Amino acid sequence: MDSSANVPIEKNVVLVGAGNAHLRFVKMFGMTPLRGVAVTLVCQSPTIPYSAMVPGHVAGDYTYDEISIDLVRLCRAMNVRFVADFATSIDTIEGAVRFAGRAALRYDVLSLGVGSMPATPAGLDESTSWKMRPLDRLTSRLDELHRSLVAEPRAFHFVIVGGGASGCELALAIRKRFRDVPDFRISLVQNDPRLLPRFPEKAGRIFTSRLEAEGITLRLGTAVTGGDLHSLTLNGGEKLPFDVVLWATNAAPPPLIATTDLPCDGAGFLRVNDTLQSIVDPTVFGTGDCITLESHPTLLKNGVYAVREGGILYENVGRFLREKPLTRFVPQSRCLTLLNTADTHALFCYGPIVWKGRLTRLLKDAIDRRWIDKFTRFPAMGTDEEAPQMRCGGCGNKVSADVLSNVLRRIDIPTDPRVLLGAHDGEDASVYRMRPELYGTDPARLVEVQTVDYFKSFLDDPFLFGRIAALNSISDLYAMNARPFSALAIATLPYARGPVQEGMLFELMSGAAQTLRELGVVLAGGHTTEGPELALGFSVTGYAEEGDLFQKSLLKPGDVLILCKPIGSGALLAAWMRGECRAEWYTHLVRVMLRSNGPAAEVFRRHGVRACTDVTGFGLAGHLLEMVDGSKVVARIDPARVPIYPGFAEVVAQGIVSSLQGDNAKASCRIEVQGSPPAWMFDPQTSGGLIAGVRAEQADEIVRALHAAGYHEAAIIGEVFAVEPGRGPEIRLANQ
Repeated sequence: MDSSANVPIEKNVVLVGAGNAHLRFVKMFGMTPLRGVAVTLVCQSPTIPYSAMVPGHVAGDYTYDEISIDLVRLCRAMNVRFVADFATSIDTIEGAVRFAGRAALRYDVLSLGVGSMPATPAGLDESTSWKMRPLDRLTSRLDELHRSLVAEPRAFHFVIVGGGASGCELALAIRKRFRDVPDFRISLVQNDPRLLPRFPEKAGRIFTSRLEAEGITLRLGTAVTGGDLHSLTLNGGEKLPFDVVLWATNAAPPPLIATTDLPCDGAGFLRVNDTLQSIVDPTVFGTGDCITLESHPTLLKNGVYAVREGGILYENVGRFLREKPLTRFVPQSRCLTLLNTADTHALFCYGPIVWKGRLTRLLKDAIDRRWIDKFTRFPAMGTDEEAPQMRCGGCGNKVSADVLSNVLRRIDIPTDPRVLLGAHDGEDASVYRMRPELYGTDPARLVEVQTVDYFKSFLDDPFLFGRIAALNSISDLYAMNARPFSALAIATLPYARGPVQEGMLFELMSGAAQTLRELGVVLAGGHTTEGPELALGFSVTGYAEEGDLFQKSLLKPGDVLILCKPIGSGALLAAWMRGECRAEWYTHLVRVMLRSNGPAAEVFRRHGVRACTDVTGFGLAGHLLEMVDGSKVVARIDPARVPIYPGFAEVVAQGIVSSLQGDNAKASCRIEVQGSPPAWMFDPQTSGGLIAGVRAEQADEIVRALHAAGYHEAAIIGEVFAVEPGRGPEIRLANQ
């Protein structure tokens, strides 16, 4: 959703599934947006392979990157919200898509493009019985199997059930891929007496000849009636042993369709009319393999039709929202099909015309690459001149440290004996002494710890933003060894129609409430406002024992510095804003940001650590300088040991950094290094990790404990020294 626009959001369109039609819809929306409309794409995987190129990848002709569409980059570049999750049901009464682990998505218009699944017998074991879809899982399993058999060769029987286009292409591709594995056998079982029964007979004869030439055993006219862990039961009761069976059978509808309570055909596919709408619910559209077109009930499940459906879908959704007449989808009477034969040739099929040749393979490669390029190559979001105006969210949205400190020095803040640590002490939270008669078994030492955090959204997913914002707010309490108790929320919602705002607020606070529940924190209330951008924060209260507080100012010479999470979120989030953050980088970043600092604080507490803070908006340099200044020491950092997020170096090399990077880098004058300090020193972190000073003899044990607690990148990054005569506190970097 375009949170930077002042146009109120009037309608929500949700696309479930990333099939060809929905990919076209996303691209068309990015090129010609529908005014006042927010679009969300839901797909379990953030990166999807293009089905037409999967056999080529399996055969070794393409890398996985060459055949893949990065949905994170695509959706961000096209101003479409992306939700990487599995939809479990559709509630057409409430107009909502439901999930197992997150808040429902409300829709005004829904489109289902969830494809199909191969039909399989019940009761087979998934470890040896593989389904052709999802394709990303199939390709990874084939990669793992190949590595395993190359490392430890053994006799292996791979059975493919289904002699349609997919089964035939994959059989030849797998044969080519596993040619270096001795005693690797492939059998193909087909119920029909010939291969490619929906194609001209010549096509079936060509593939029969190719499969037999590769030594692939064909069992035509053979039905599978059941099976177990390592054998199929064939018609007549014969047992066919296998090590793995791959199902490439005729399409069956995915379970999600059955949850809609909408009319389906006898096989369970969603019935839609010529406008691609459900025959009973005009707010629900359908495309691709999961539908049956009422006017063409025998139309093949072919991605070529879905490509054309995408243009009609985009046009009709816009017309439906504007209450205008819709356009009819009329499938072409013939479609071109190009099948990879894994021998530098391909099969050309157009109506009755069939031939096989090298030029056909070149044609297929050109067409496939052109399709992939449509969704992987697009202009960057903003030029170098525009980039500084694209202000970051999250902790990159902070006011710079020098501005904040200058203002605090100019304000006359009265003191109070009940305030143990306040605004001028520079700690992560404020600490108050409490009435001893009210709290705890040792009430004289109990203190109240309070902090507040608030920033604009750095993601387009309110649910995820709510979760991470809550974690980030509570982190300051963990950084002081306090136990969080309650939180008050402060939320700003973008201008939108009432039901749209309600849905957004529900997602936002559902995410925050989930995090707060997991941490044992009570959501006690809050305040909401309208504004141009989504924003969220929390005022959090917790408790601690006065003598056990972590403080920035307690570093000692001889301590070793341990960092719990990687550095680099600021630049990666800036790259995401520009549509330049790869899905694997983004997925890893979100996974780490969703990791609470609570268990890390507990590890430090158990080992008697006293010096600690969390690395957030002012970056590693800014927060470490707060520690060395307060402790009157010198910190020496080994850059080679600092954990950095994957992708950080790549996006910085493109000139992409957080909008707070420049202000943070003003601290470089207090960093001793040969040359310029590395960019990661000044990168602002959102939901960043704790950094603590620990006794050297405990360091390895603490790192092992952190790894066991889930902080897999936790590392010793440096050590602490006394200040030398004539010099002040500073940071030094070891020679790189």
